[in-house]
Amino acid sequence: MSLGRGKYDFYIGLGLAMTSSIFIGGSFILKKKGLLRLARKGSMRAGQGGHAYLKEWLWWAGLLSMGAGEVANFAAYAFAPATLVTPLGALSVLVSAILSSYFLNERLNLHGKIGCLLSILGSTVMVIHAPKEEEIETLNEMSHKLGDPGFVVFATFVVIVALIFIFVVGPRHGQTNILVYITICSVIGAFSVSCVKGLGIAIKELLAG
Repeated sequence: MSLGRGKYDFYIGLGLAMTSSIFIGGSFILKKKGLLRLARKGSMRAGQGGHAYLKEWLWWAGLLSMGAGEVANFAAYAFAPATLVTPLGALSVLVSAILSSYFLNERLNLHGKIGCLLSILGSTVMVIHAPKEEEIETLNEMSHKLGDPGFVVFATFVVIVALIFIFVVGPRHGQTNILVYITICSVIGAFSVSCVKGLGIAIKELLAG
C-alpha cells in the first residue's frame, strides 16, 4: 500500500512540475506581449519610471500565470523528490522559446536550439533516474537529514559563497559579467530547494491532520 501510494505521489509531483513549467513559460510571453502593446502606444517604459503596464491586462495575465506556475512548483516538492522537480523547471525555458517563435515572431539561433536540446535531454535523464527510495515524506525524516554533518557543511559553504558574491563580487563585476548573478541565483537555489521541500511537507502533514 505504501509503495503504491509513493508511486501515486511521484506522478502527482511530476504532473505538477510539468504544469508549472507550462504556466511559467507562458507567463513571459504574456508579459512581453503586454509590454510590446504599450510600446506601440508610446507609453513610457517601466525602466524609465512608467507605470502604464499596471493597466495592461496581458501583463496581469502573465503575472497571474507565473503565480499559478510557482504554486504548482511549490506543491510538486511535497509529492516528488527535489531531484525530479528542480530539473523540470528548466522546461519553462523551452516552453517560452517555442511560444515566442509563434506569438512574438522571434527566432532561435544555433546556441538557443542547442540549449533547448540540452534542457530536454537533461530533464529526461533526471526524471528517468530520479531516486525514489530516498524520498522524504515526514518532517521527522526531514529534520534528521538536515542534521547530517554533510548537509551542515554544504549549507555553511553555500551561505558563505552567496554572501561573498552578493557583497564583494557583485558590486565590482556584476554589471559586466552575467555569470556573477547566475552564480548567486544557482547557489541560493541549491539551498532554498531544501527549505521549500520542508515547507511543502509541513503543509501536506498539516492538511492530513
